[in-house]
Amino acid sequence: SARAPAGEARALPDYTAGEALRTSAFWFISLGHGAALLAVGAVNVHAITHMKEGLGYSIATASLVIGIMTFSQFAGILLAGAIGDRFQKRLLSAGCMVLHVAGLLFLTYAVSFAMVIAFAVLHGLAWGVRGPLMGAIRADYFGRSSIGLIMGFSSLVTFVGQVSGPIIAGLLADATGDYRAGFTVVAVLSAFGSAFFFLARHPRGAVALQSNA
Repeated sequence: SARAPAGEARALPDYTAGEALRTSAFWFISLGHGAALLAVGAVNVHAITHMKEGLGYSIATASLVIGIMTFSQFAGILLAGAIGDRFQKRLLSAGCMVLHVAGLLFLTYAVSFAMVIAFAVLHGLAWGVRGPLMGAIRADYFGRSSIGLIMGFSSLVTFVGQVSGPIIAGLLADATGDYRAGFTVVAVLSAFGSAFFFLARHPRGAVALQSNA
């Protein structure tokens, strides 16, 4: 086992990859991360097309919206650095999923440019805050000795979400003529990510959380 000596277990709860795979936390984090990438993947591939063909904006305007989203993502990364170790990462991640879903729904059903901007800010901020937490929460929960292998196994799960989001949105857009159905389905599926992160409690319980605070 790669666990730390008993006197250091609270400070560095190292797990082997096999041990991590046997915890519910590993799977809840992986499923939550995969749910996030459903939304991220769908937006990355289809947002500009939806804004142009579905909402009637020019490519230049749609590109401006993506620029605002990117700026919001950068702001979220800075915010994650400020709050990531002050609050439970699973709860921050769950909150970010709410923002991902809200942002995607704003984009899907936008009837004004303000709603499109709301999408850009909420989705970008959620992406920026959540992104750095994905590696950090795994390191907090499982230690750093096998973190590369643990992340690798987790990526097998998250990859499904990353690929499925664009495919679901694209197939339903072809079937219905616009992105409303596809984006709505992706948003509903992504909403489960909030619950997954909420359920991803530290495998060592409250004592480990206090020692990592």
